[in-house]
Amino acid sequence: MFHHFFHPLAFFMHAVGIALVVVAVVMFLMARRGFAGHRCGRGRETYPRRDTDNSAFEDYRRATLTRLEKEAEEFRSYLDGLRRAADASAFQAFLRARKSGESSAS
Repeated sequence: MFHHFFHPLAFFMHAVGIALVVVAVVMFLMARRGFAGHRCGRGRETYPRRDTDNSAFEDYRRATLTRLEKEAEEFRSYLDGLRRAADASAFQAFLRARKSGESSAS
C-alpha cells in the first residue's frame, strides 16, 4: 500500500511538497507581521528615522508628528466615549425591555 513512498522520486516529490508548504506558511506569517507594524496607533516608533541636513524641516516634521499624535489620541478618546455612550444606551434599553417584560408577565 505504501510502497510508492519508498520510491526515491516519490519520496523526493513529497519532501519538496512539504518544503513548499512550510515556505508558504513562513512567508504568510512574515507578511502579516510586516503589515501589523503599520497600523494606526502604534506610536512614533513606526516612523522611519530620516534625519536630513535641513534643521528647519526637521523642526517642522517633529512638530507635525507631535500634533498628529495628539490629534490621534484625542480621536481615540472621542471614539472611546462614543463606544461607552453606545454601550450605556444599549444597556439602558436592555434594562427597560427587561423591566417591561417582567411587569407584563406578572
